[in-house]
Amino acid sequence: MTRKEAFLTALRLETPDVVPVAPLIHHRYANVLLGRTDWKAVFEVHQMLGSTHFRGPIGIGYGTEGESPWHDEVNVLEENGPYRVTETLTTGPGCDWRAVDVAGMIPHDPVCGKRTEYPIKTHEDWRTFMAMAEDWFSRATAPWFATAQEAWELMGEDGVPSVAIGGVYGAIGAQRGMEELLFDLYDIPELIHEVIEVQLQVVKRNVEAFLASPNEVGWLDICWATGSHMSPAMFEEFVLPEMQLVCEMVRAVPGKFVGFYTLGRIRELLPAMMKAGPHFIETFEPNEGDISLADARRLYGRDTCVMGNFDCLILAMGSAEDARREARRCLDEAMEGGGYIMVSADEVPSDTKLENLQAWIETVAEYGRY
Repeated sequence: MTRKEAFLTALRLETPDVVPVAPLIHHRYANVLLGRTDWKAVFEVHQMLGSTHFRGPIGIGYGTEGESPWHDEVNVLEENGPYRVTETLTTGPGCDWRAVDVAGMIPHDPVCGKRTEYPIKTHEDWRTFMAMAEDWFSRATAPWFATAQEAWELMGEDGVPSVAIGGVYGAIGAQRGMEELLFDLYDIPELIHEVIEVQLQVVKRNVEAFLASPNEVGWLDICWATGSHMSPAMFEEFVLPEMQLVCEMVRAVPGKFVGFYTLGRIRELLPAMMKAGPHFIETFEPNEGDISLADARRLYGRDTCVMGNFDCLILAMGSAEDARREARRCLDEAMEGGGYIMVSADEVPSDTKLENLQAWIETVAEYGRY
């Protein structure tokens, strides 16, 4: 089988000839190796390793017409080599927002960044946020997936260039911050439900763009929600409706697959995720998580493809022999019966040792055959 064939076979809960291996290589590690952050650089790293491209900076969206009444102005506040602090000032009807972002604070990982000030600071700001979203989808014209299609054509049978379906919780969390958003879920749940309903219209457009593209696999990022330590009841109330909407839309189209990208302690949240009917769930973190790969396969492996849970820390801090042992552990816990894809349990760290990645891939090629 080709890499793509093996990957899609596992997504169908069938048995490929070998366990697919798809490290979550993002732009940061590609930048360390190749000095570039584009999706082609990410694919080149996979080609070097012989692994399957599954994730990377590949976008979809919607074209728009007309001009928004809100405008951003970006100013550089501080710059010293790769270290850079910028502010984004957003102005328009009912809006005078400021956000601050910092990047380049890690010398060997200059594209790593963090938002230190979030634009939404009051409950009333959510009204403006909803108005912005309503304005956007009133001006949306047609699906845009040119980059996704280019990646799909270039990778052919060597990769599965999946596309990110921008989720509600990540979108609103990026404007408010995780801590303040959690308080809002408790303090103003009715207003947050209004925000979610409006933002769901944007999510629908994103799903439509994915379905219009030739790309087979999309993923919904819910890691802001799963990593926030919200209760199962709150997860069902605020996150499950979006998961159900996305899965229903995608499952209606033959040949398309969708799953959830999660982080953190998800054992108690998995029953809600399964209600939505995803084709796959990732990443089952071994360090921050609370469910083993073996338990995930035993409990849910007949109904969804489990992706995970190779320990990322080993890639950066361990040896090649450690990487081989970790690959064997994952195989022992999850490969039986097919329907499993070995993915790193979060992004491949920027200080990963290339020989550790190579040892991982080689071990699965040797011991991961059915």
